[in-house]
Amino acid sequence: MKKKWIGIAVLLILSGAFLALWLHSGAAGETVLSDGEALRSPVATFAEPETEEPETEEPETVPEETIPPIILPDEPPVPDPGLSSLGMELSGKLYATPDHPKVRLKVTFSGELGLSREACEPCVLECRRDGVLVRRVENYYPTDGKTKKFTIPYAFSRYMTVHPSVLTVTLRRGSEVLTAEAVVDVQNDPEEVWVRKSGDPRPYSIDVLRSQNVVVIYGRDDDGNYTLPVKVFACSTGRATPRGDYTLGPKKTWGALFGGVYGQYVSRITGNILFHSVPYYSMHKNDLETEEYNKLGTAASMGCVRLPVRDAKWIFDYCPVGTAVHIYDVDVLPVERPDHIYIDPSSPYAGWDPTDPDPNNPWNQ
Repeated sequence: MKKKWIGIAVLLILSGAFLALWLHSGAAGETVLSDGEALRSPVATFAEPETEEPETEEPETVPEETIPPIILPDEPPVPDPGLSSLGMELSGKLYATPDHPKVRLKVTFSGELGLSREACEPCVLECRRDGVLVRRVENYYPTDGKTKKFTIPYAFSRYMTVHPSVLTVTLRRGSEVLTAEAVVDVQNDPEEVWVRKSGDPRPYSIDVLRSQNVVVIYGRDDDGNYTLPVKVFACSTGRATPRGDYTLGPKKTWGALFGGVYGQYVSRITGNILFHSVPYYSMHKNDLETEEYNKLGTAASMGCVRLPVRDAKWIFDYCPVGTAVHIYDVDVLPVERPDHIYIDPSSPYAGWDPTDPDPNNPWNQ
């Protein structure tokens, strides 16, 4: 009997345990309360035991912006040599005449370094004629052996003054400047050549300024009037030199003068009044009256108009018969007074006129 009650007690204990387990796990669902509301019973859950994982160190990260860029090795930069490393030389056709009025200038650069487009700023190349800009090249890079050619025209006119012309070439870059110069030989045609080209039978007018002992040759202007001074000569007139308007008459290479002397390149003005050279004692070019020659520019003749041989020959050659001659007095010269050559009487060449173009003239040698 005792064993029976023990079995019943064990059975009751096991039933209570199963009931508690069922209520804790939620298998019983909902419990209905008296007011009709449902209440979810708490459910017992069994969580897995927590296990601690071993700590591992994460790799240190660096923000991207702090990572320096990778620099690959480049070629070393080309240094800028500057204009001082360059040479500049001018050559070419450096002369001008009415028949060949264009100068052709060649600019040549030298220098092993040169100026490259990759490493240097561009230059400006300029050409000036007598200070006036005539050509310019922008963005220019000179290198060794490189050349630049310029064609520069000259305008010729009949009465153009003949003188050398200076061409200046300048290479500029910022404050750096490289300069070179060349002289152009500018040769205008002589007046007599212009006369032949024009075909004018009376190209000149001759004015004798008696009170000043100066002869002025005038050429025609665009209106055909004799207003343009072409030549100015020193002369010697005299008390018997007449005033008035005349025309040039016959001519002689040598002519006999008063006093048993002779003159070269004689051109008649009127009567016995002539243009001629300073007198010679004989018809020999080495027999000049040197003392009378040194009086040119002052009144010294008996009435003729004395001139240096060069000037008497110019009238003889280029003023045809019929050329107008005007003789008058003035207080003020309308032109600059011409220079006059003085001959040292002790010179071994004193018997020659220094202006005589004769090839045997020792003054020319």
